[in-house]
Amino acid sequence: MNIFEEANDVLDNFIINHLVLYHQQRNYDFGINKRDNVSQISKYTSHRILYEYDVIEKLKKFDKKQKYTDEILWRIYWKVYLENYKSIWFEYINFKENSNNSNLINAAMDGKTGIDCFDTWIEELRENNYLHNHSRMWFASIWVFTLELPWQLGASFFMENLLDADCASNTLSWRWVSGLHTKGKNYLASPSNIKKFTGQRFEPIGQLATEAKPITTDDY
Repeated sequence: MNIFEEANDVLDNFIINHLVLYHQQRNYDFGINKRDNVSQISKYTSHRILYEYDVIEKLKKFDKKQKYTDEILWRIYWKVYLENYKSIWFEYINFKENSNNSNLINAAMDGKTGIDCFDTWIEELRENNYLHNHSRMWFASIWVFTLELPWQLGASFFMENLLDADCASNTLSWRWVSGLHTKGKNYLASPSNIKKFTGQRFEPIGQLATEAKPITTDDY
C-alpha cells in the first residue's frame, strides 16, 4: 500500500465508522490510546497527500452536521489569510528571543514546569509528534499566559515537533490564542475546562493564569 492509499483508507474509515463519534466527542482528549473521536488525517493534508477540497467532496454525503467540514474549511481559511498577509509570516520567522528567560524556556521544552498536563503534552509531543487540537490550544495558552513565554517560540516548537505541522494553521492559531488574530479575543485555558475535556485526567487548580495579559507583537 502506498502513502496515498493509506491516507484515503484512514479518511474513509473515519468517515464511515467514526464521524458520529467525532460530532459527539471531538473536543475530548482521552490520551494517546483513544483517538477514534478525531480523524488524524492532518498529517496527510499538511504534507499534501490529501487535499482539503478532496476531503470535503468525500464528506458531502456523510457530514450532515458539517462540523468536520467546518474544520477543513478553517484550514483553507488559515492558508488564504496567511497568503494575503505575508508580513505576519516574515515577522514570525525573523523573531529573535532576547529576554532572560532561558531557564524557563528550557524547563518548558523539557517538560519540567511542574504543571502536570503541560509536561505530559510535552512528552506526548516529543514521543508521538502529535497533540489533540484542544490540547494544542491549552498548551499555547499556558505557554503564553501562564509561563509568559513568546508565542513565536511556542509556534516554532510545534513546527519542529508536530508531524502534521502546517505553517498557516500553526502560526495563526498561536496568534489567535494570544489575542493577536482577532482584536479583543484570546483563549485562556481553565482548570475546569481541562478537567472536563481530558476525561478528568488533569485538573491544574492554582497553576494557571486567571487572566490573559494583553499581548502585542512588541511585547517580546
